[in-house]
Amino acid sequence: MIALSGEDKMRTVLIILFALAACTAAGATPLPAADKAALMTGTNNSCLENQVKDPANKAMTVGQLQTYCDCYARAFSDFMQVEDLDRNKDALTPETMKKAGEFSQACAASALKK
Repeated sequence: MIALSGEDKMRTVLIILFALAACTAAGATPLPAADKAALMTGTNNSCLENQVKDPANKAMTVGQLQTYCDCYARAFSDFMQVEDLDRNKDALTPETMKKAGEFSQACAASALKK
């Protein structure tokens, strides 16, 4: 066992506290269930409304569009954290836009299989 002086013990305790604080600050807070459900419903409704109006989707069935929007809304609401809501309140951040594009591609591929 290593014997530490009082100063070394205090330094060790401070390092541990700072490390814990950094981990906590970097951690993301999941959305409460009600907020997640509201985000998923709003995203799904908006998605479906926009996809039905898009002339590029004329050949797709309503069922395919629903499958796509369900998938996208679920992925988007799973990704979003409490901290993201404030960062994305005015416009989506580049990180969120990138993830949204990934969700869109994956969900489009899934919807076209059906």
